[in-house]
Amino acid sequence: MKERNTNSNLSRLRSELERRLIVMRYSKTTIQIHMHVFKQLEDYLDVYEKADYTKETGQRFLMEYPLQSNHSPHQFKQARITVRRINEILENKLFTQCVRKAHSECPSRFINVRNSYLESVIEKGLKRNTSKNRKRNVEHLLSRLPETVLSIEALTAADLYSAFTKYEWLSDGYITARSFFSFLFKSGMTKTNLSACVPKLTRPKPLPSVYSGDEVKQLLSAIDRSTGLGKRDYAILLLAANLGLRSSDIVGLTFKDVDRTTKTIAVIQDKTTRPATFVLNTDVEEAITDYIQNGRPQSESDKLFLRFVAPFSPLAAGSCYTIAVKYFSLAGIGTHGRRHGPHALRASYATALVAKGVPYAVVKEALGHEDRESAKYYVRLDAGRLRMCALDVPKPTGAFAVLIEPKVCQTIGLGGLEGAL
Repeated sequence: MKERNTNSNLSRLRSELERRLIVMRYSKTTIQIHMHVFKQLEDYLDVYEKADYTKETGQRFLMEYPLQSNHSPHQFKQARITVRRINEILENKLFTQCVRKAHSECPSRFINVRNSYLESVIEKGLKRNTSKNRKRNVEHLLSRLPETVLSIEALTAADLYSAFTKYEWLSDGYITARSFFSFLFKSGMTKTNLSACVPKLTRPKPLPSVYSGDEVKQLLSAIDRSTGLGKRDYAILLLAANLGLRSSDIVGLTFKDVDRTTKTIAVIQDKTTRPATFVLNTDVEEAITDYIQNGRPQSESDKLFLRFVAPFSPLAAGSCYTIAVKYFSLAGIGTHGRRHGPHALRASYATALVAKGVPYAVVKEALGHEDRESAKYYVRLDAGRLRMCALDVPKPTGAFAVLIEPKVCQTIGLGGLEGAL
């Protein structure tokens, strides 16, 4: 089994990064974030079978990082900082100081209102990051209200218009504002539901990136399944292409999740925290079995998919993207204008189901969606079924009919045409 070269610089860089962060008294949370990104970087190098880290590989890692569906702009910013720190260690430089924007403090007159809203957010059971974003956004909003607004009860639509036109806002800021004002109205703190005054950003939902059945076969054929690494990558891409599993659920799979007796995979979805069951087909079952018996490194971890260099730790979700990109390139499949990560394989699977006429309720269960309407997102690529929804062109009348009917024009003459117009 392949192990990391003992002369690799990764161990030294990891130890030095952690040491510096501790010495400089960074918080435990910040250190964990840096080390999490470092592990993602190790997984990235593992996929490309690179032993050493260089500034060039760090730059390529960052170029591909934001393309992964599971990484937000904020996470990309954190990854960029970590890579910069690693480069500074590599060049024996001191850490450069990050200049932070001043935090928007919530005005004292609105603190009670803010606290009441945040309590309602916690009661809804939203994820930790979502709650943190809501807190930050609502404080931005309250700090940007005109100073003439002395209480929430005195807030008017004109005041909101001033705040939204004077400052630049991100899309999640608008979402928080609508949620906040809806809460105030339902709680009786405002007599008017001011959420209707919050601007709405209309962004067209992009078409899903999909690949044909032949392209998916070409992708899978590019994998060298004679090696343990190839057996792992083949099983991972099959789970995305044949069952539509998300990357986070693939890397989270444990041995107990796979039931060979019932030929199912049962997971608690990472994105929705809801249970979902996927039926194994023969190809996926054989690929998983081959990987476990002939390719998986020896490890005490209960996770199914592991890195192929020591230490044999579980893969991060971002590794699935790197794996997909690698084999799309090796297969020579044209990806211009299309995403080419595991989510594109999931979209291809869903689109194929919809194109076959599979009911939306079944597609919803197959993909583990919460909303049944989510399956309709994939019908937009099925031109054949969309034509069935097309309306007949109405028969032209009046002046328009005169313009497009030459015989009518000849009959009534130019004067008749002018009269019709």
